[in-house]
Amino acid sequence: MNTKDICKNFKKNGFVVLRNFLSKSELKKIFFQLNQLIDIPLGSINTSGKKNLTLDEKYLLLKKENPKLKSRFYETITYLDSINSISNSKKITNIVKNILKEKTVFVGSSQIRVDHSKDPYYLPQHQELGQMSTKLVLFYMPLVNLNKKTGGLYIRPKTHELGFVPFKGHDKEGKAAGHGRQKIIEKLFSKPDLKRYKSRYIKLNAGDAVIFHNYLFHGTLPNLNKKKCRWVYLIRFNSIKKTPFLKDPNSPLAIPYTADYSLL
Repeated sequence: MNTKDICKNFKKNGFVVLRNFLSKSELKKIFFQLNQLIDIPLGSINTSGKKNLTLDEKYLLLKKENPKLKSRFYETITYLDSINSISNSKKITNIVKNILKEKTVFVGSSQIRVDHSKDPYYLPQHQELGQMSTKLVLFYMPLVNLNKKTGGLYIRPKTHELGFVPFKGHDKEGKAAGHGRQKIIEKLFSKPDLKRYKSRYIKLNAGDAVIFHNYLFHGTLPNLNKKKCRWVYLIRFNSIKKTPFLKDPNSPLAIPYTADYSLL
């Protein structure tokens, strides 16, 4: 798909799926560096009798034996050159600049997320807020094959056309975001004028990419596979023209969450 078609589909549906977007060599380099990185904190714990561990096994062992070092591994992934070389690559920035119609953009965040069944993470559908800009282009790129058991991305196509939808991040009992908040989302989209926006799970393989609008309702399902971690590379590109921090001296760098479900 050429850049023109990508922009056209992005504008129409709020998202685009690009198969095999990351090359095998890019994926290989990322996993090589992840293994190199995790071996450093792993060297601080006793791994006797445990040889030839996979990256998943290393990660879960580190999490079990030394959660603090696991967190430090997690935090430093973003600094790997294999990660940054992709977020700064022309094949990505050219797409972003054409979608945003800007010659200069911000890389708001670039990170790898790891999810596993021992700590299942369920993210209800939402719009992307709390960033530097009110206009974003997001990349969701799994580094491993995904299916409904390993969870992954589920979206509501074309909901970006609704614009910003005010919402509240807690249910009536004041509980944190989770299944309770998703119930509120389901109630919202059960309204007659919104029923047409159906949820869709996107099956993705390693190296595929989903590019989507920050106002597109999206969420992630928990990883229920006890043997596999879900490794996903996420990038959030921010429009410099839609960044309040550069225009208002009283504006914080990250736009505060002002959404309120109670307004629906």
